[in-house]
Amino acid sequence: MSRPVAWLAGVLVALLSSTPLLAAAPPDSLAEKRLAEVRASLDATFRTAHDGVFIVAGNLPRATFDRIRRRTIRLCAERMWQAYFTTKPDYPIVIYLFADDRTYRAGAKKLFGDTDVSHFGYYRPWDHTLVMNIGTGTGTLVHEMTHALMKPDFPDAPTWFDEGLASLHEQCSVGRDTIIGHENWRLPALQKAIRATQAKPLDKLLAMPAAEFRGRDVGLHYAQARYVVLHLQRQGLLRRFYRSFRDSHKTDPTGSKTLARVTGQSLGEFEKAWTPWVLTLRYPPQR
Repeated sequence: MSRPVAWLAGVLVALLSSTPLLAAAPPDSLAEKRLAEVRASLDATFRTAHDGVFIVAGNLPRATFDRIRRRTIRLCAERMWQAYFTTKPDYPIVIYLFADDRTYRAGAKKLFGDTDVSHFGYYRPWDHTLVMNIGTGTGTLVHEMTHALMKPDFPDAPTWFDEGLASLHEQCSVGRDTIIGHENWRLPALQKAIRATQAKPLDKLLAMPAAEFRGRDVGLHYAQARYVVLHLQRQGLLRRFYRSFRDSHKTDPTGSKTLARVTGQSLGEFEKAWTPWVLTLRYPPQR
């Protein structure tokens, strides 16, 4: 669930340093087999590359393809591993970068038989594949990459946190060892809902089953989850929360106990501070 953004065109790459890729690559035989399958399924307009855990294919000019592969896919994955994830995938993750909506929809149908697809791109967790309309920007790419990289590290993450962290990375910058979310297009709708007292209480949001989370009020649920995660990040607590929640998930399936332990506030106290904080934010940001 994402769309292009007006500020920071997808992912703002604020390079403060250059470090080697941290990915532990899948076994060569598995990666080579998957790469050969990808190449065989595409025509001569596509180029491909094997980069760590990723197999990337795209019908893009060489310079654009390499820039996205190195400065978005590789760099953002590197920073997510540094900040959050410990267990890395031991299988290839395939990313298709389609240049525009026409080739994206045609490719999704030809390769996978997928016809009812998001305009921006989507993730297929069952075969570790991202299918992207990269003409809309790179925000959705990093969102879906977050899902793919979190899966082996925190496979039982509840929907609110899985989507909250992924949505945080729709609008982000990267530093020396960080990936930092910024205000994005989801903010105005959330502020409107808060002012109209239509936002879900956080205890209900955190306990919401996946089907309900992605139901009628899906846009609001994504926005609430994203800005809960952003609030933790702004307090310098997100990395600690992620790892504590992952490690205690069996005894705290919603994360409410971990949230209280990490913040020193009950969920109700956290919500009382979080709600007015959300209303102070601005998007686009005031320069």
